[in-house]
Amino acid sequence: MDTAIAAPTLITSAVALFTICNPIGTLPVFLQVTDGRTPAQQRRIGLLVGLAVIVILAVSLLAGTWVLQVFGIDITAFKIAGNLLVAAIGWAMLLARPSPVATNDPAGSPVVVPLAIPVIAGPGAIALAITFAHSYTSVIDYVAGLGIVVVVGLICSVVLYFGPFVAKLLGPAGMNVLTRIFGLLLLAIAVQSIVTSLGEALPGLTSTAS
Repeated sequence: MDTAIAAPTLITSAVALFTICNPIGTLPVFLQVTDGRTPAQQRRIGLLVGLAVIVILAVSLLAGTWVLQVFGIDITAFKIAGNLLVAAIGWAMLLARPSPVATNDPAGSPVVVPLAIPVIAGPGAIALAITFAHSYTSVIDYVAGLGIVVVVGLICSVVLYFGPFVAKLLGPAGMNVLTRIFGLLLLAIAVQSIVTSLGEALPGLTSTAS
């Protein structure tokens, strides 16, 4: 029972990572960056973006904790800082603020920049992956974490692959509503994580409250 993280934790981790990656909310960015390309090219780019997201988050998951140790950063401080960033992203999504989009270069590929990073696997998602890794205690945990990363990356690929169709189906109003819902959910998850981290850093607060 102790050899792997619990199912509710897996589900929460998957929901948090999917929400911050927000492939549905990324559709307007994807469509703008790939504007002028053929549908076949758009579908190919969508698939490659998902693969790039998997690589970026997997590296963060596996090597992120080591990087923190090298720079002498306390994990609790990193959790609080990372979740503040996550909360800021959720707040921006809740207010439906437009995401910055890099100028599309027809001669180059937008797969890694700006689509995979920073639009989908941005600082918030990377911080979240590192935070996940710090709570893992076994190989099974890391395998489960990589499974979450792969699933989220594949979902991103599928959503972007059908991007033009999904955007047409939902319409601007529908996509706006979904982005706000994702933002509220992400903000709530971040606030809960910050409260938990503060309890770890300042145990006196939780003992006083209880």
